[in-house]
Amino acid sequence: MDLTYEECKQQRLKKLFDDCQQQVLSQIIGPFGLSTAMFEDRNGGNVTTLHNFEREEADYIADKDKASHAKSLQDYQRKEYESKDFTQKSQRLRAEGVDGYTGKSMDASDMDLDHVTSLNTLSKNKKVHLALETGDGVEKVVKMANADENLVTTHKSINRSKGAGELDTFADKNGERFELDPERVAEAKKRSDDHISKTLNSALMKKQGKEILQTGGKQALQMGMRQALGLLLTELINGLFNEFKVLIQHGVKLGKTLFEEIRQRLMRVIASVIKKIPDAVGQMFQGGVSGFMSNLLTFLLNNFLSTAKRFVTMIREGMLGLFRAFKMIFFPPKHMTAQQALQEGLKILATVIVTSVGMLLNESIATFMATVPFLKPFADMLTPVLLGIATGLLSAFLAYQIDTFFDRSRFSLSEKYMDEMLTHSKRREEFASELVTLSESSLGNIENYSNAITQYQAIGSNLATASISTTATLASLERTNKETAVQVARSTALISFINESQSEIDDFLKSL
Repeated sequence: MDLTYEECKQQRLKKLFDDCQQQVLSQIIGPFGLSTAMFEDRNGGNVTTLHNFEREEADYIADKDKASHAKSLQDYQRKEYESKDFTQKSQRLRAEGVDGYTGKSMDASDMDLDHVTSLNTLSKNKKVHLALETGDGVEKVVKMANADENLVTTHKSINRSKGAGELDTFADKNGERFELDPERVAEAKKRSDDHISKTLNSALMKKQGKEILQTGGKQALQMGMRQALGLLLTELINGLFNEFKVLIQHGVKLGKTLFEEIRQRLMRVIASVIKKIPDAVGQMFQGGVSGFMSNLLTFLLNNFLSTAKRFVTMIREGMLGLFRAFKMIFFPPKHMTAQQALQEGLKILATVIVTSVGMLLNESIATFMATVPFLKPFADMLTPVLLGIATGLLSAFLAYQIDTFFDRSRFSLSEKYMDEMLTHSKRREEFASELVTLSESSLGNIENYSNAITQYQAIGSNLATASISTTATLASLERTNKETAVQVARSTALISFINESQSEIDDFLKSL
């Protein structure tokens, strides 16, 4: 049965209060709880990019690259980059007797072996240090710098005039003076650049690719575990809260001890947590994917800008929400329409935004709380809890607003009027029903009054008849009373006569 706009509005409001508890708990356990315990985010992420390596400070450099970064800041020391077989290679190449820059033939004793890209230039190249020095020290740099592709035999005067400068700059200024062949110079420069670029790109790609797989796999595992543990812990705490709330409200059932009641409720909670294990496995997979992708995204971003650790945390936490949101929007569940999926996806995105803002404020709030003397010992512990509560409540409120917006768009103005009319109609129907009930009751009362009047009339008639009978009886009594009085008088006279006769008889007898 479809809900009306008003009914849907009331349902949303009820859901808001239910979601507040869930969102607060999820935020405290997840981004502001387990994440702080399981992850140690750092400036620049887990993999050092060339962009961050080129910074002077080492705050954005991974631990394994700090030594090579420090080396890149040191002054150039030629001996560190010299090849042990450089002399033998010089003799072999000079034996060909051709100047690589001019094309002229000359005696080997008049030539030097020149580094097209100088050792000094390579020592100042940050990419060289990042790509080649980690792990194997400077050996790979020496091998690349002294490869045949970067070496050219040339006259001593040319080599010593060029020194540690760039070949193309030297050729522009001194090309005519030393009769340099532009094509040979360009070919030597291109061969050297291609060799160095190919070597560095290949080494850097292998190095960073390996590190991305290693750190991404570790972060995927951690994120997967965090999601699974977060789901199970949320279910556990919610279950305990609800069970003990019911226990406090209703008390212990008759015939049970408090211990038995608590044990049974704990068993129900544990059973509900066990039922959530398949969902936890699914969350683990999603967390793993988002963990790996967030590590990769952090690396890609740091190729263009340097992200502080709080932004690294935001990327990791936001990637999971983005993954879930876009999955919901573009691959909606079967029981949802496209509009419903968009609605749920936007709610997830709102939670991502609120959580990200909370993470941005984390350090600021912790610093502020540390300035309060009695809060300073608890600042690190209280800050995640307070932010978790705040972000949870705000996320629930935004979700409610999104639901309300979609409800308004789904219910057009005319539909709202229809809902109001239906609501008023229901109220009028209820009022009419009450009026019918009252009318029936009134009619019943009227009938009872009519019956009572009829009974009262009958009683009146009986009373009138009784009054007539009483009057007749009274007249009869009066007549009888008169007759009785006459009879009494006669009886009295008779008694008097009898008494007189008796007296005469007594006198007569006495005379005898």
